[in-house]
Amino acid sequence: MNDYKVKSKKYSGGVKALLSDWMIVFLFVVLFALCCFNANFRTTTNIMNVLRQASFVAIIAMGEFFVILIGEMDMSISSTIGMVSIFFAGFSVKNGLPLGVAFILVILMSALIGVVNGCLVVYGKMPSFIATLVVMNMLKGINYIYSDGLPISGLSETFGKLALGKIAGIPIAVILMLIVAVILYFFTAHTATGRSFFAVGGNKEAAKLSGLNVKYISILAFVICGVLSAIGALGLTSRTQSGNVSLGDELLFDVMTICVLGGTSLTGGKGRIAGIVVGALFLQVISNIMVLMGINTYWQWVVKGIILVVVVLIDSFSKKE
Repeated sequence: MNDYKVKSKKYSGGVKALLSDWMIVFLFVVLFALCCFNANFRTTTNIMNVLRQASFVAIIAMGEFFVILIGEMDMSISSTIGMVSIFFAGFSVKNGLPLGVAFILVILMSALIGVVNGCLVVYGKMPSFIATLVVMNMLKGINYIYSDGLPISGLSETFGKLALGKIAGIPIAVILMLIVAVILYFFTAHTATGRSFFAVGGNKEAAKLSGLNVKYISILAFVICGVLSAIGALGLTSRTQSGNVSLGDELLFDVMTICVLGGTSLTGGKGRIAGIVVGALFLQVISNIMVLMGINTYWQWVVKGIILVVVVLIDSFSKKE
């Protein structure tokens, strides 16, 4: 009888863990099936558009995933996105630099922002929310000084293919998202450094005692966030064909929602790259179906807010149990 109870408890715990970890996948399948009753939604063109729209935001969310995974938060990604967009366009159009050179420069700039964020948190002992909020505002000022608050247009059509081009009928944006997701999956699941993010987020003191370089891992998380924000920002800039200082102003909330929706715990130590991709698709499907149904765009903010509150509450109650 005792053995039966132990096995039963172990089995039910496994099922509960499975449902908790992959609930977003089940919900996405249900949501997608319901949306397919709308004839305009289930067209190939629209579904490809949903995938394309979600791709670059998903890449940015994958970067934020690493910061949240260690129990921190990066609020500066909105200004980093604006910086990449406006400086890339400036380097390419105003300064006449080749696209490859401009790409490398903005990636390095974003990585540097990540180093600054990481050092403020690790060595400055500042709460990540405050440190990155300060960096966000400083970057925003720099972006406006550089651009005078005006978009910089004139980017080449070749660059536009990053967002609008296709390979074998599949949007390049989707292919890029999948490549990034696969690389990060193997990094987090099959390398010592990748697994260290979970250890640091789960328990920093225990990670230190086990010999992990917690400071290095923490700074690396912010650097990865900066680099992936830059890649996503370049894709979004490619879509509009112009550099815009306000490109990322409304993305911070979406990125945070995607991370939490995808199963990343705000307290750190738990999350999956696959969950980020599904979370991004989930949020984009909701936005898309609301547009197709003619629902006011402002209601999307309300719906996204409700989703975030519900998911955070579920995460909070599951921890108490």
